[in-house]
Formats: sequence, C-alpha cells, structure tokens
Amino acid sequence: MKKTHLISFILLLAISRGFSQIPVETYRKEIQELSSKKEINTYWNKLTKIDQEVLVNATDLKTADSISISNMIRTVLVFEIHGMEAYNPNGVLPILNLAHNYIGKSQLAYWPILVKCAKLGGAIESFGGKYPAYQLESVSLTFYNYSLFNQEPKYPKLIERLQDIKTDNTIDALLNALEHQNKLRALNEVSVLNEWYLQSATDRIDEKTFSFVIMSDNNVYTKSYRRIQKLELVDSNSEAKIYKVENGPFGWKYVYGNDGSLRLIDDADNILIQYTLAN
Repeated sequence: MKKTHLISFILLLAISRGFSQIPVETYRKEIQELSSKKEINTYWNKLTKIDQEVLVNATDLKTADSISISNMIRTVLVFEIHGMEAYNPNGVLPILNLAHNYIGKSQLAYWPILVKCAKLGGAIESFGGKYPAYQLESVSLTFYNYSLFNQEPKYPKLIERLQDIKTDNTIDALLNALEHQNKLRALNEVSVLNEWYLQSATDRIDEKTFSFVIMSDNNVYTKSYRRIQKLELVDSNSEAKIYKVENGPFGWKYVYGNDGSLRLIDDADNILIQYTLAN
C-alpha cells in the first residue's frame, strides 16, 4: 500500500471511530501533493468511494457526521488549492456531500461550493432533477422536514435567502458545525411537550413521528430521526407560541397551539403543513 493511501486509510479509520477532530492540515498536505489532473480525479474517486461505501452505511450518527464533514472539507480544500479547474463536471461528489449531510449549519456553510459548481455545469444540472431542485430539497428536509418536490415557483426566493448567508471561512464554519453538533449530543432529554406524525408534504403523512422536547439546557428542540434542532421563541399569544428553527434559512416558523396543534408556516404566514397529533 502506498504511503499516501496508508495515511488516508488511518485517518479514515480514526474518523469512522467517532473522533471529532478533523485533520485539516494533513488533508491540506495530501491535496497539495496532487500534481496532475489524473491524480486529482483519482482523489475525487476516493472521496466518492468513502461516501458510497462508508458514509451511507454508517449507523452511528457521530461517525456519520464526522465522515460527512471530513468529505466536505476535503472537497473545499481541493478547490481552494487547485482552483475550480479541479472540478469534474461528470462527478457527483460535491452534490452527494450536501445530500448525505444532515447538519443544517454545515449545509449552509457548504452551499457556496455548489453555486460555484453549478456555474460550471455538468452533472449538477440534472442530478436528482433540474438544478437547484435536489440541492434545495436537501436543505429543506434537514431544517424543516419539508419537501420542495414540484414546487419550482418557490425556488428563486429560497435561493436568494441562501445567497444572503455569508460565510467568511468555509472550513472553520464546517468545523464549528461539527463541534456544535457534538455539544448537542451531550444534552439530555428532560420532557416531551408533544408528538406529531412526520409530514414532508400535505398529502404525505409518515408512520414515524417527531416531537418538541425540552433538553437539559432548558431550551426547546425539535427531535426526529435521533437528531435535535434548537427552536427559538419569536412570538406568543393567548392561543399559541411561535418558534423558528435556529439558523433556519427560509424564515419559516412553527405555530404551536395550546391545544397541541402544530403547523409549519412560511415567511408570509401561509400554511405549509398542518401536522397530525400522534396517539
């Protein structure tokens, strides 16, 4: 086994065991040593293999998040060191990095990378639907568990909101997102306020549920698929409390009624989903 391959294997093994520290400078050095288009393409293929054979099969969330952020950072470093000339129009890794990541803050930090790829065209134009359908769907599902399938009229406004989010240093933002996620894992659940059936579209009620919970930091969170997202109280009245998702990019909110009802509304107060209470 070549030395560089051995180092990569050892680093991957460390990350897959749940280490939260991403060896950025080691990645930077190995990417700086790529000296030809062929070597860069081989590197892309290696990262894609990690995504397809390791990440998608990871069942431990901490492991999956570490591998996901690692692949995002390595992608950013390739473009940072070798420029967008290193972009492979037929490659799908930059797209998969977003789709297989479930940390909202890291998706927002990574979004400008996809915008740069889209300007150069290639697979991103049609992967999972016409750009930016697949990419917006990933962000919307992560933050709100809401599907944007066949809702093209919403896209321009949502894209504009994402473009308004500024990230000074993408790699630092990705590292911070992972650190924040690990801190959330240290919290304990204190109580469940209520529980509803997951519903990503008006005509699509899931058998699985999500809930509003109070965690040990005394804040309210949404909880679904073993993940939590902090909610911020933005308003209240005699009938309901109105929450927004922390760092939520679209300005959508939850209206939580005193009677246990819950609905998701957009930034114009249009109802997107009226949820069904779980028995």
